[in-house]
Amino acid sequence: MSNMGTKQIGDATYEWTPERVALVGRNAALVIAGGILLGLFAAVMQLYWVAAAIGVLVVTVLVSWQFEASLALYVLVAFVPWGQSPGLTGGSGMSKGLYVSEVMLGFLLVVWFIKYVCGVLPANRIRSGFYVPLGLYLVYCLINVVSSFLFWDYHVNRAYQYRSVNVVELGLHILSGGALVMVATSITSRKWLWYVSGAMLVAMTYNTIKVVFRVPVPLMAPWAQLLMFFPLSYAMGIVLDHTRSALARLACVLLLLSAVLAVFVRDISWVSGWLGLFSGLGAVVYVRNKRVFAIGLVLVLLASCAGYSYLHTNIVESSREQQDFDRFSLWLGAIRYASTFPLGVGLGNYRSYNSFHYGDLWGTTAYTSAHGTYAQHLSEMGFPGLVLFLAFLVLGIRWLVAGYRALPPGFSKSFVLAAIGHSVAISCAAVIGDYIIPTYHNGGVINFCTTVYSWLIWGLAVAHVRLGAPESAQLPHKE
Repeated sequence: MSNMGTKQIGDATYEWTPERVALVGRNAALVIAGGILLGLFAAVMQLYWVAAAIGVLVVTVLVSWQFEASLALYVLVAFVPWGQSPGLTGGSGMSKGLYVSEVMLGFLLVVWFIKYVCGVLPANRIRSGFYVPLGLYLVYCLINVVSSFLFWDYHVNRAYQYRSVNVVELGLHILSGGALVMVATSITSRKWLWYVSGAMLVAMTYNTIKVVFRVPVPLMAPWAQLLMFFPLSYAMGIVLDHTRSALARLACVLLLLSAVLAVFVRDISWVSGWLGLFSGLGAVVYVRNKRVFAIGLVLVLLASCAGYSYLHTNIVESSREQQDFDRFSLWLGAIRYASTFPLGVGLGNYRSYNSFHYGDLWGTTAYTSAHGTYAQHLSEMGFPGLVLFLAFLVLGIRWLVAGYRALPPGFSKSFVLAAIGHSVAISCAAVIGDYIIPTYHNGGVINFCTTVYSWLIWGLAVAHVRLGAPESAQLPHKE
């Protein structure tokens, strides 16, 4: 009897039965068809979409292996403004696309939501001071956008309203809040918490060194100065920790001195920067050692009095020459908007109202943005929006302080302390001109690469409290 049509592999023998031939043929046809479709896709679509498809496949593989690996990758590279899509939105004289920082985060949030619905997220979740005000805030954002469509002011030509901008603005708010909740609830173990937190420190320290020492590195976050607050707050925590080695504390002292010289001497005109930095470092010292804080505050006041002439020349006069005092006019305009429009003019509509009607009418400048988080909120979301956002910050920082008290000494306690410093720093910097959530008409799409890190830090801080506190500790708002 012939052995043709039979394949011997080890001890097993596979006969080429009609069913097996049909199965192999069908699989081969699928592979060939997939190759043809991929070739047609690559030939017809732009290179961006081909690269995006490959990127999605890579991230999908990471997600299927370990979701936290995708989080670590994201926090490591999100600051790089790369992978801009073809133009999707207009509204500022040119079309803008989205970056990987937005697209990848959106993909991860979809995966996270599926995991939440399927009940496969870690069971040891805790409540935090961030969640309730954040939920109310995001609901109000949606109401605000709908309201701006229904109650458009007839003094402003509706041709200046760009619906795509409204959608992108709402999306940036949802992505920011989603980043916090996703990171806070997804990490399953202290090992992965350490990996993701380490990736965060690497990314932010890299940008800090670039800004402070002006190292000519190829990659850098847009407005990378805002990424200094967290690593410098972490360094201040090390300086105040007597259990650390003398060498580590000395290195952190040198880094802090270099940063202060860079921000308060070389770039002193960036008022929101040094205000945020000193506020953040002061918050770390206050939480860690109130006596040292009191002594430091007295020294700062004495130094300010002694250097009054230098400060007046390089801050007041310089700001007047650079027209930075226009920010006071922007604040007055924001108050007028909140008083005239109870729910604000709507997310993404500041340029439409201010540049084409009310800015000239009120004499409060015709800028396209309010140049600051709180003034922007007051203008576009009214008093309710500003109050909700401030409640989110205040209750969140208060919860972080309570969480810090509950943690034993170690990496988690140091991380949460640095998160407190960063929170105070970015909150103070936002008073004058920086953004916690970016606005479309002030480089919001690209600046999201930087602002998203505040939300990632808050999410990681919640995860540190969740996984780092001992079982016997009375965690704040524990479920």
